[in-house]
Amino acid sequence: MKIILSILSVLLLACTAPKTEILTGILSETEFANMLKEVHLAEAAFELNKSKGVETAKKALANTYSEIYSTHNINKDRFEKTLSYYGNHPEELEQIYSKALNGLMQERTTLNP
Repeated sequence: MKIILSILSVLLLACTAPKTEILTGILSETEFANMLKEVHLAEAAFELNKSKGVETAKKALANTYSEIYSTHNINKDRFEKTLSYYGNHPEELEQIYSKALNGLMQERTTLNP
């Protein structure tokens, strides 16, 4: 009886889902959602301003990216590493974009009551 219980417990432990560990240097879902929200706002502003001059709009976009990285205390490499990580985990990326979209909707309601 002990052998059967031992085998059964080993099989049950072997069937558990492996834990996915976030690599070091990867932003949390909340941090990344906030950054994506800011990045998409910056890119929307770029699209609106490029009709006034593409080069000026590109410089403004580059400055905005630098400000976003500075605000979040990261660099471009860490942002891209995070984007690559979550790009390989689409379920998590979908949740992050949902958070970012909800944040944008909340900001919209406060701006347009």
